[in-house]
Amino acid sequence: MGGNYLLATLSVLVALAIGLALFLFGMHELEGGVRALGGRTFQRWLSRSTASPVSSAAMGVLVTSILQSSSLVSLLVLAFASAGVLPLYNAVGVLVGANLGTTMTGWMVATIGFKLSLQALALPGMALGALLRLLPLRGRHWGALGRLIFGIGLILLGLDIMKEAVEGLSARWDLAVLRGQAIPVYFLAGIGMAGLIQSSSAVMMLTLAALNGGLLELPAAAALVIGADLGTTSTTLIGSIGGSVVKRQLALAHLLFNLVVDVLALLVVLPLLPLILSAFGLSDPLYSLVLFHSLFNLVGLLLFLPWLKPWSRWLGNRFLGGESAVVDLASVPVSVPDAALAATGRTLESMRLQAIALILHTFKLPVEALELPAELARELDAVLAMRESQEERYAWLKQQESGLLAFSYDLQAEQLSIDQVDVIQRQIREARSLSYSSKTLRDIREHLFVQRHSEQEAAQSLYRQHRHYMAHATGAYLRLARQAALRAGRADEIERLLRDNDAHYESANLQVSDMAARDLVSGTDLTNMLNVNRDLHHATKDLLRSLQEASA
Repeated sequence: MGGNYLLATLSVLVALAIGLALFLFGMHELEGGVRALGGRTFQRWLSRSTASPVSSAAMGVLVTSILQSSSLVSLLVLAFASAGVLPLYNAVGVLVGANLGTTMTGWMVATIGFKLSLQALALPGMALGALLRLLPLRGRHWGALGRLIFGIGLILLGLDIMKEAVEGLSARWDLAVLRGQAIPVYFLAGIGMAGLIQSSSAVMMLTLAALNGGLLELPAAAALVIGADLGTTSTTLIGSIGGSVVKRQLALAHLLFNLVVDVLALLVVLPLLPLILSAFGLSDPLYSLVLFHSLFNLVGLLLFLPWLKPWSRWLGNRFLGGESAVVDLASVPVSVPDAALAATGRTLESMRLQAIALILHTFKLPVEALELPAELARELDAVLAMRESQEERYAWLKQQESGLLAFSYDLQAEQLSIDQVDVIQRQIREARSLSYSSKTLRDIREHLFVQRHSEQEAAQSLYRQHRHYMAHATGAYLRLARQAALRAGRADEIERLLRDNDAHYESANLQVSDMAARDLVSGTDLTNMLNVNRDLHHATKDLLRSLQEASA
């Protein structure tokens, strides 16, 4: 008799584990499909709709409610923040809003999952999703849609199996053993469960199933859900280890927000649960639990909103440790291509500024000589303030070029659109052009030094002409490089600059020829001057061609 009881209980536990595994894999497939379909749309939403505390939090609630995955939203927020697309303040607002948005999953499951038989929906959904992924349909979005539908089917199937397994357990277990535990025990159990399976949604599903099957009473289930809310922060904490500063700042934000909200829920809101249910006139335990889950997250969000700006400023000063503001490509996941391309774009912006700083260093030019817009001039001043040598600047450029190339290999292994592949390839070509230009300038710096300090006035005059031309060319380059897209006339402007470069080269050669004719320069000095003219012409051409690569 005892053996049969043990065997039956074991089979139920195995069924519960199978259901949970299907549920988690379904969530993984759903997230992958949504990411492939909606990455660009999500980025556009974030950039347009997160300017204020209310709008950033509202966007977190809305997007998480639609995508049904706070993990996916957190991944995208971390990726875009690491890429520099989303400021810390906006990212924090979206994260705290996502906490409320994820409670919509509980409402859907309580409404549908325990009121209907899910097998009739799960299997056709899985079949349709698999069919869309296998058929040779044109367009990558069909495969992504199939993955999404297949994931939903797996979630429904896993939920159905868990529901039946828990109902089987309630018929075999003595529930008095569970009912005797203190509320803090359930709270700690919720933290452990969410930390172990890395999904508060999965813990919510298990808790609803246990509540529906009679294994748990409502206060215990509520404590489990509160604990799961805190335990789910382990995902961002683990993901921030060894990551960029902004990742660690956001992980800290997620932890502190959930810690404060969940402790308040446990100590203040949970004791008021009977009054809350009475006020709402609820008797159904499933709806009571999801109402409680939404309510304490809503209260927490409303408490934090007035303090979001100062809190974000405080977070912005954590983990700095003197790190460079340059994007760390190693911290940006290639699984979010839009964020990855934004990060490579910012890397290129840093390379442009460093290349211009190298030119200013070489010709002893002040930033004011380039006649730049105020904001761009400040950015260039910040790069020059690093006080690096020419060798250090060039070494940094080469390092960034190598890092960009290595990152691009990983990125192109992902499923990219044709446009995304085109963007990363153009970025690689632009980085190479910048590197070639800087190398050429580095190689002639000693000859320029000789010209600058020459006893011949004609040689000094030629150097001053080079210096004046480079101020004009590099200022025009930076202004054009900052244009977000190829506007009408930009290609013509680049061509005009290339013609100016040719004209400067011809004029410099004529001056050297005149000096040679007047016996002012000869031998090695003559050769060096001609080499400077040629290499300066090539360096400027590579610099301007990098703009053509960016616009191709």
